[in-house]
Amino acid sequence: MNEFAPVPEFARGPEIPDAGYLVTELGGGAYGITSGMVNTMFLVTKNGVVVVDAPLDLGGNLLAGIEEVTPKPITHLIYSHAHADHIGSAHLLARDDLKIIAHDRTAEFIKKAHDGNRPLPNETFSGTRRELDIDGERFVLEYKGDWHLPGNLFIHLPEHRILTAIDSFTVKNAPFFRLLFTPHVPTYFAAMDLMLEYDFETVVSGHMALFGTPDDVQTHREYIRDLRTSATEALREVDLREAAAAAGVPDDNRQARLKVWMDAVVARATELMPASWDKRLGGTDICLADNLSVVAWSAFMD
Repeated sequence: MNEFAPVPEFARGPEIPDAGYLVTELGGGAYGITSGMVNTMFLVTKNGVVVVDAPLDLGGNLLAGIEEVTPKPITHLIYSHAHADHIGSAHLLARDDLKIIAHDRTAEFIKKAHDGNRPLPNETFSGTRRELDIDGERFVLEYKGDWHLPGNLFIHLPEHRILTAIDSFTVKNAPFFRLLFTPHVPTYFAAMDLMLEYDFETVVSGHMALFGTPDDVQTHREYIRDLRTSATEALREVDLREAAAAAGVPDDNRQARLKVWMDAVVARATELMPASWDKRLGGTDICLADNLSVVAWSAFMD
């Protein structure tokens, strides 16, 4: 049986009611909604509702949460990216007059998936930026690199000072597996710098129950930099040949030699990580080895 450290109080987030969802007012007609495992946001405009994503874990509770706030119809759905855990309930919102907006790369992924739960967007854009005016409300959609999945967007509501950056990081918690499954570690690191260039008070990051602040992005950036520092030093200290010899791996089993070497690198990097993080973020024990492995391979190759 796995024994994980208790989640610190500051990292738990609010209790989720028996209904299975919680709506949080973000100000100016904007609301966050969470199931505890996922979160997203919506904005009530003068004529309707604009929703970012339709997470699988929320399911029909997304509609229930919106109806709790307003009787207005959902007029627009913006896809942050193509992953099913964030848009796998989009079919529940679909109507003939619903505008579904996404980057071209996201549309390509969905088309190839042949998933009826993720309706194809009917309004797409290419390039790096698309600005929308929906009932007088400004949405800035920017594609600044594949920090999670090709087509992933930063969705900025400048007047509301809200940044939606789904799967960018986990508020007040250490990152999930493989830095949220990022395809290219340096781009993920750069994304934290890009996020902090925006003017925002609230960040919607897509997972767990908490909505964050610029300070939370800063803390996450500091944590992943410590991952990189520790991994880089461990790579300098741990010799492949010595690690393989200590494990008794023969010279001709090259995959095994790489495996035991990286395991030794991760073990040493774990020792080098500042112990203070256990009091600054929740879940530091859960995916530390996984994330250090990804960062170490990146430091070695990138």
